[in-house]
Amino acid sequence: MYLSTNRRNFLGLLTISGLGVVSNPVLWGQENRSDDFPLVDSPPVLQCPCDTGVTVVWAVGKPATGWVEFGIDKDKLDQTAFGGQDGLLPQHNRFLQIRLSGLKPNTKYFYRIATTSFEYVSAYKFKRGEPVFSDVYSFTTSGDGKKNGSFSSINDTHEKQKTLKMLTERLAKIDADYTIWNGDLVNYLSSANQVVKSILRPADAPFAAERPLLYVPGNHDYRGRWARNLEMALPRWEMNDIRDREVLRNFAVRTGPLALIGLDTGEDKPDRHPAWAGLAKFEPYRITQRDWLERTLNKPEIASAPFIVAFCHIPIFSSDPNANGGDVLENWASFQRQAGNLWGPVLSKHGVQLVVCGHHHNFSFEPATDERTWAQVVGGGHEDNKQITVIHGHADSNKLEVVVDELHEGKELGKWTFEKRTKN
Repeated sequence: MYLSTNRRNFLGLLTISGLGVVSNPVLWGQENRSDDFPLVDSPPVLQCPCDTGVTVVWAVGKPATGWVEFGIDKDKLDQTAFGGQDGLLPQHNRFLQIRLSGLKPNTKYFYRIATTSFEYVSAYKFKRGEPVFSDVYSFTTSGDGKKNGSFSSINDTHEKQKTLKMLTERLAKIDADYTIWNGDLVNYLSSANQVVKSILRPADAPFAAERPLLYVPGNHDYRGRWARNLEMALPRWEMNDIRDREVLRNFAVRTGPLALIGLDTGEDKPDRHPAWAGLAKFEPYRITQRDWLERTLNKPEIASAPFIVAFCHIPIFSSDPNANGGDVLENWASFQRQAGNLWGPVLSKHGVQLVVCGHHHNFSFEPATDERTWAQVVGGGHEDNKQITVIHGHADSNKLEVVVDELHEGKELGKWTFEKRTKN
């Protein structure tokens, strides 16, 4: 259980704006419920961070409501975020999420979550329990004023609990600014309970309570009857530009001298593949992302970053001329040809130094060339293929150093240093 004196992780931020999840028919009545579920069923998971805000998500095991108390003094949490949407405060049987806004950049905040059971009996009759409080956690808002920036990236965990345990333990030791979960978190999505176990509390670890999670979709994450509800646990990003509101899984985050870009390669088969029964439209989606990428790389806060690393699940380049580019019906893509053709020139134009991928379940590295200015590194998979990797990077004002650690045998697979970027 994740009650008061529990684990260490949560989010905290500043104002009173927020978003609370409302009920969904896929959750109500189609889940295997249990009276044994605790009221609080996961530690908080920080997501969608920016200089002035962050979203806190946690799982509940019964119909509940909740709020976040926070402040810049650990002993004085003098602000409260209640969330709310269309005049209603959050109430749900499996997930709660609250957005904190109006925070100060490069500032440390302390917070705790409060959870209260809340069940309707009739329109004006209900059962409301006493609030249960988490421990106090801390987080630091992002911004370009920091001297250093860092990230850790994992991928292709596929619900493997042994792998998740090894990864969360290693992530805690690295203690980077952000954790990027680079796709294929699951095999396919069938229930909310599966999401709670494998995503919000992987290996029962509070891995993102004090360090925000940046989620990059993988092809497996789009499969299954519950895939269209994933935003209850992994919310989409807010976009100020109306043109960007078709790519709400993409992100651009600045931390010190380092900018992190998230892109969505979608499925590893063409849209016309019979496995999708006509329900896939990833090909036009990748075109829309190309336009988003160009706009984003021109934004002052990103354009001024000395180092830029992009993340996408499926590799967008292969040196093998016979590699499957995801545009044929046979087998599955080893790289995403359309994404590479669309995004690759934009990345080179803006001097992006590195693209981090997964999908293969095996480590590989492709150095940059004169024509393709970005290198590509691919992370390993999970315990079944004995290559579990964490890709982590650290940037200061002069250089970006990226390392790939293999956890099964405890060895380093590669280390590279990148100089400040130059735009073509």
